[in-house]
Order: sequence, then structure tokens, then C-alpha cells
Amino acid sequence: WYETLSEFLVLFGYKRGVIDPTLFRKANGNHLMLLHIYVDDIIFGSTDQGMVDEFAKLMTSKFQMSMNRETNFFLGLQVKQVPQGIFIH
Repeated sequence: WYETLSEFLVLFGYKRGVIDPTLFRKANGNHLMLLHIYVDDIIFGSTDQGMVDEFAKLMTSKFQMSMNRETNFFLGLQVKQVPQGIFIH
């Protein structure tokens, strides 16, 4: 599964992390898209909403997936997003 997903992402311009090969990034001008894969979970975000929308469209064109708008839990950690920042409990 990981190799299929990884090859797909690289094909569409994502760079695999050297230290952490489950971390991918894509730059578009001054904007950055990051995504992290853990088994069959993907957490992603960008400095540009357009990149987020593009990624969601790309992924749903190839894979069956569900998406949550705001992350509340990831890998057993509670994630709280507020105007002052992101807090992980």
C-alpha cells in the first residue's frame, strides 16, 4: 500500500522526506503542502487552501477515502486548533 501511494504522490510532484520517508512535501511558490502517512491514515495541511483542495481532489480520483475538515484526534493524540496555534495533548 505504501509503495503504491508513494509512487502516486511522487508522480504528482510530491517529494518524499529523506529522514522520514512517510513525510511528503510540495511547494508552490511561497506556499507549502505537507502530509504524513501512518499505515492507512494521512494527515495533511498547507499554507494555501487551494493546495488542500487540489490534494483532496487528486486523492479521491485514485483512492477511496474519507476526509475530516479539522483534525481532532490523530494516532491517539488529541489535537486542538485555536487562533493562537495548534495544541497536542
